[in-house]
Amino acid sequence: LDAMDKRTEEDIAEEIVRDIFEGVKATGVHAGIIGEIGCSWPLEDCEKKVLRAAGMAQKETGAPLNIHPGRFENAPFEILEILKEVGANIGHTVMDHMDRTIFDHKKLYKLVESGCYLAYDEWGFEGYYPEALSASVITDIMNDAQRIAYIKDLVSKGYGSQILVSHDICAKIRYMAFGGHGYNHLLYNAVPAMRRRGLTGEQINGLLIENPKRFLTFR
Repeated sequence: LDAMDKRTEEDIAEEIVRDIFEGVKATGVHAGIIGEIGCSWPLEDCEKKVLRAAGMAQKETGAPLNIHPGRFENAPFEILEILKEVGANIGHTVMDHMDRTIFDHKKLYKLVESGCYLAYDEWGFEGYYPEALSASVITDIMNDAQRIAYIKDLVSKGYGSQILVSHDICAKIRYMAFGGHGYNHLLYNAVPAMRRRGLTGEQINGLLIENPKRFLTFR
């Protein structure tokens, strides 16, 4: 943290731009996405600086921007305001973890109307885990049936092209070898459940193929 505190927004932005256009120094591999930019709630000054730097880099490169919002329903809105200040492309930005962030439909519509993508990305994962990380916020992660219900509602309102889905597997207990659902859960279990609950093949194709293809494409 001390090292990051000493860096300027411009310095951080320049590093991100280099990773995209020239390749990561250690490997030479070109980055294809900015993030996931981790944010807590409330935002620390250092996090605001990194957000601004990421937005500046996105403006210069056109790369997609991936945001991890803090565990509070107003967190995504504060983040978007910071990104707008530096000219970031909100239409090429995704807010992750909607499964545990916004449950109020009106606030959800307000967020998606900003133009950003929404990620429902914890398929196969449910429970009260996040509240163990924050005594001030009680959050129950929705189950897969609830995820589908929220997605169906957003699709019915015309926002289907702004939804992304994934697993967010970040711990070995999520692997099949350790009792988890594994990486094939979305295709093997969730997609059939989507069909049974009324999502059409075209709508599912949008979630799995067209939306990520559009989001990940840049010059």
